[in-house]
Amino acid sequence: MSAESAVAAATAKHTGPDSLDAVPHSRRDYSFWAMLFVFFGMQVPVSYFLTGGSVTAGLTLGRAFVITVVGSIVGFLILGAVGMIGWQTGASTMACTRPAFGRYGSALPALIAFIELTGWDSVHVQLAGKLMGSIGAQWGVGYTRLYSVIVGLAIVVVVLLGHRVLRLLERFLVPVVVVLVAMALYAVLNGQDLTRLWQTAGKGHLTTMLAFDAMFISALTWVPMVSDYTRYGKSRRSSFWSAFLSLPIALFMLFVGQTAAVGLGNPNALIAMVHHGVVFGVIAFFVAMFATIATAALIMYSASMSLLNVMPQVPIRRINYGTGVVVIVAAVTMNLLGNVINWLSFQGIMLIPLFAIVLTDYYVVRKGHYEVAELFRPRGRYWGTGGFHITGLVAWVIGAIAYEVVHNAVPALGGGAVCFVVSCVVYWVISTVVRTLRGGTEDAARDVPAPSPLTSSLEIGESS
Repeated sequence: MSAESAVAAATAKHTGPDSLDAVPHSRRDYSFWAMLFVFFGMQVPVSYFLTGGSVTAGLTLGRAFVITVVGSIVGFLILGAVGMIGWQTGASTMACTRPAFGRYGSALPALIAFIELTGWDSVHVQLAGKLMGSIGAQWGVGYTRLYSVIVGLAIVVVVLLGHRVLRLLERFLVPVVVVLVAMALYAVLNGQDLTRLWQTAGKGHLTTMLAFDAMFISALTWVPMVSDYTRYGKSRRSSFWSAFLSLPIALFMLFVGQTAAVGLGNPNALIAMVHHGVVFGVIAFFVAMFATIATAALIMYSASMSLLNVMPQVPIRRINYGTGVVVIVAAVTMNLLGNVINWLSFQGIMLIPLFAIVLTDYYVVRKGHYEVAELFRPRGRYWGTGGFHITGLVAWVIGAIAYEVVHNAVPALGGGAVCFVVSCVVYWVISTVVRTLRGGTEDAARDVPAPSPLTSSLEIGESS
């Protein structure tokens, strides 16, 4: 038996597959196709109709879609690059922020990710309830909040069953949703002149860079989740390409919302389906339900994994229950749909500098490698000063300020691209200075016991 197999067998007694522990290669069970359908599942939310349609305000459909392609490509390259960190370490996304922010410092990115992910999950569940309710009202069953609760409960059940069930569910739901959304696109374009639409602008005053920011940030929505799934990937190449190749599905969903926004004056393409009769109305009802479950289950799973990085001793099942309650209560009590653009701005401030720092730390400062054991070892290499790496936190704050300053003072520039570059440069400069002062090492040397054989392999962690 190999050393890795021996450790895997020993640790299997005290940890489950959906835990904070690093996943060794011997226990990874996502093939390329399984991973691809998981990332496809992230890209089929009906909320994409709204975010896609929002960038047509003042821009022609043609220009809006080109900007969407460019902004999404940049975002999905970051998605794939962060996913590679999860594959190398076998650790969740938020556990992979520890080298840049410290063991305790990583709790802040994890809390931000939890807020961001539960917020989007609540948006999706609320939107599903409203769409299903407005469609069902034609037949006297317009129970908006009830539908939100039903969809939310279905998502909780799926998440409780773990990543293996998510893998199987996405293979069924994604093809169904894509076919049904294609029917929505048909309903939108029926009787329309696509050439004319391509040159038609929506109402508003959006600039090119602000539109780029919106699409870039929309793609970054998924980055806090990516390593939660690539950690189960069987190969390095499939972990990157499965994330990046989900881009066409995202572009398709965004394009449907953009054509509806320009052609119908409403980005909600499902409305066009309802106007085509009962059969299309029933299909629209199930699009709202299936698309939401496909995406929101993945988001809720990652939200719980993010919170687990803050509370590693709490069983993941309890966290899943708590996350589900937060999502469902927010969906039925708060007005979330009227603040989608503000929510994207919040993500821009928080996520762009965060992952600029993580990528710089991993690929530039650490030369593309993390010591897996040290991610979890108390007072180990990535512990920081008192559990915090001030370098990462300072660079994060400066990056967030750069976004706000540019976004407000020079709105034509957006802020996203400037924020990303500033965060990378600031973190690299400070890290270089610190490394020089410490004699060529990024982390201060620590007098700590050597890890036991159990914790020195690819599977170490805080059992949950």
